[in-house]
Amino acid sequence: MPPLLLLFTAEAEAPAEEQILSPLQRAKKALDEESLDKDVLTSALADLEAEMNRLQSAASAAESRAATLEASVAAAKDQYLRLNADFDNFRRRTREESAQLTDSVRGDVIKEMLPLVDNFELARTQVKAETESEQKINNSYQSLYKQMVEMMRSLGVEAVPTTGTPFDPAIHDAIMREPSNTHPDGTVLQEFRKGFAIGGKLVRPAMVKVSYTEEGPANSSEE
Repeated sequence: MPPLLLLFTAEAEAPAEEQILSPLQRAKKALDEESLDKDVLTSALADLEAEMNRLQSAASAAESRAATLEASVAAAKDQYLRLNADFDNFRRRTREESAQLTDSVRGDVIKEMLPLVDNFELARTQVKAETESEQKINNSYQSLYKQMVEMMRSLGVEAVPTTGTPFDPAIHDAIMREPSNTHPDGTVLQEFRKGFAIGGKLVRPAMVKVSYTEEGPANSSEE
């Protein structure tokens, strides 16, 4: 009978408390007590030690695989975080570009409407209703103008401040100068054409008349 089989047969007949011991411990115990043939036990012990070495090698390999797996998990996590950050940046850029595109489209639409706004403004200042029929027409005209102004306001369009404000070359186009001793130098005295902006971005500058003192005209930036 093979040595290991003899050993396992002896193990099967051993008391329950002895079976709790590891095979290596039982083999050493039996060898010390001379309960089996020493050659058989020596051979079995060698087999068990070889098995222990194999298990230790397997454990080392498992630890190595675990370390490799842990490194792979860490790399995958790092890659996920980078991809997530890239996606967040992409989403933010998309929102910003979409907002810029929306503002650009709005600006183009408003620019197309500006000649109509100018005509309404001109009619509002020049038309003088003298009869009841003319007044009704003028009221309808003004109602349409008011609706257009409300629509532009809903699109975020704002009129550029003019009369009474300091001249600002970023939003004003000075087409006339007038000497004045009652206004500070460079004050907008009159608006000839409205200017508009969307979200703080200028769509069209306002055409204005600017004051200057008798000593001389305002600085050349007003030109």
